[in-house]
Amino acid sequence: MPLRAIEIFRQLEAEDIRLLVGMERATKRYEYVPLDGLLEITGFPPKELEYRLDRLHRFGLIRRRSVEYVGHKILPAGYDALAVWGLVKKNVLEAFGNKLAVGKEADVYDALRPDGTKVAVKFNRLGRTSFTRVKRTRAYGLGRGWMEASKSAAKREFNALKRLYPRVAVPEPIALNRHVLVTGLIEGDELANVADISDPEAVLEEIIRNVREAYRIGVIHADLSEHNVIVKPDGDVLIIDWPQWVSTSHVASEGLLARDVGNVLKYFKRKFGIERDLEKTLNFIRS
Repeated sequence: MPLRAIEIFRQLEAEDIRLLVGMERATKRYEYVPLDGLLEITGFPPKELEYRLDRLHRFGLIRRRSVEYVGHKILPAGYDALAVWGLVKKNVLEAFGNKLAVGKEADVYDALRPDGTKVAVKFNRLGRTSFTRVKRTRAYGLGRGWMEASKSAAKREFNALKRLYPRVAVPEPIALNRHVLVTGLIEGDELANVADISDPEAVLEEIIRNVREAYRIGVIHADLSEHNVIVKPDGDVLIIDWPQWVSTSHVASEGLLARDVGNVLKYFKRKFGIERDLEKTLNFIRS
């Protein structure tokens, strides 16, 4: 969990990070990196390497295996620690606050920047679900294991937000490090969790306007539903979770757009009794 990396982050030393970076790079060749490989990668004397491995194992950042040979691999908490280290060293983050959300493929925390600005920090972790399923259903799941898949998801979402912000109501993209995405603060509740809305027609209109603006930019969310629309305290909306986005030139773009819009219209009909014709709404978005 990201919380583990946050708890022990201040105890980590530059040499610990050096070893974690070496293990990260070596995962392209090994599931468990052998000791001789780590000696070559890090340049540590054997006693120093043993000391650092024991520290990281005690912190819960790596796992040791000694079946065919003695080897180590980086755990999700270790990858989290690397990303947090990078963001702190670049003066992006100063301190972490509360957990905002836990999903099947990401955890979100609030945090402070050095200037005191509050931000959201999203830890992508695609390995939480079946990775076989991820590889089958996610364009960004075709890399080498959970680290590459999570890193690719974060990069895809960051690129989408950079294209969309500020014309579309999405979180402001601030920084990216490995599988961790830093954005403007996400305040409000999932549309699915909002018990009552004073003017649901206006909220639906705003969602459709934002889908239309994204379409004009050339971007389709491709996973839109009541679970990734945030209703902010002032009643405005924020559309989140963009790692599955596709370009309007994608061969399946029109079908994905219809599914996105259909999901939203079905929800508003079921929850608020508002009926909209799907084809007319799609024609408006494309116009």
